[in-house]
Amino acid sequence: MLHRSPQVSNKPLRLDDMSDDELLLTTRLTRSAVDELLSYVEDDLQRPTYRAHALPPNSQLIAALQFYASGSFQWIVGRSCRMSQPSVSIAVEAVTNSLNKLAPRYIRFPTDQPTVVANKLSFHAVAGFPNVLGAIDGTHIAIYTIFTPEKNISTNCD
Repeated sequence: MLHRSPQVSNKPLRLDDMSDDELLLTTRLTRSAVDELLSYVEDDLQRPTYRAHALPPNSQLIAALQFYASGSFQWIVGRSCRMSQPSVSIAVEAVTNSLNKLAPRYIRFPTDQPTVVANKLSFHAVAGFPNVLGAIDGTHIAIYTIFTPEKNISTNCD
């Protein structure tokens, strides 16, 4: 039996190809949130090229958002987005760089003592978590300390 590797379409997945439910399921974001995000990163994702098949910004964004949301392998994301793994890798890097440029506008940690105390008290009042300054995505992630024979290194968020 002759095995052929799956071919990647030259038509990558676009926003218009996905229903609102499918978009929410694969990216964890609503269509309006993806559209707004695209408006922020679109200029950074435009690729001036003389080739006929540059990836459109919305295809790059979908691939990156699916990669972030799933934590899966790039080749798996590529199959669902009709892109090659190297194209997914390039898209993820481009979207990540664009988001990193925007981050200081939207992500702020408190620096003055009264705000730090107010944030800690607010989080404790809502969920009973002590010493929390903020949250990202609301997902709890286990952080393990590093133990070496010489010393025990741990992180304290006080």
